[in-house]
Amino acid sequence: MIDLTNQTWQVDQRADRMGVRLQGPRLDYQGPGLISSGIPLGAVQVPPDGQPIVLLQDRQTIGGYPRIGALTPLAVARLAQCAPGQSLRLYTIGQEAARQQTLYWLQRLQQRL
Repeated sequence: MIDLTNQTWQVDQRADRMGVRLQGPRLDYQGPGLISSGIPLGAVQVPPDGQPIVLLQDRQTIGGYPRIGALTPLAVARLAQCAPGQSLRLYTIGQEAARQQTLYWLQRLQQRL
């Protein structure tokens, strides 16, 4: 399994509305070939150069590189605010914690509307 959480990553200059490329240690993903499938917001892809890409709002809808995980909606919103060159760390949370975090975040957003 590839561990994204034991490194510090930097937002690449090539970040845009399609995705945020992260610079850091090269990830050598030797997984099986992929069957094309839908790509969720926050999916983490590993292209041949080994530098992960977190897919954002204007991502492609299908296909792409191997996916190794996904960020929660709150983590995606925070990542989208990062400037090129900014350092960040990712961490793992369980499914229930991710659900609770997302519900809390959505409630806070609704309160501000």
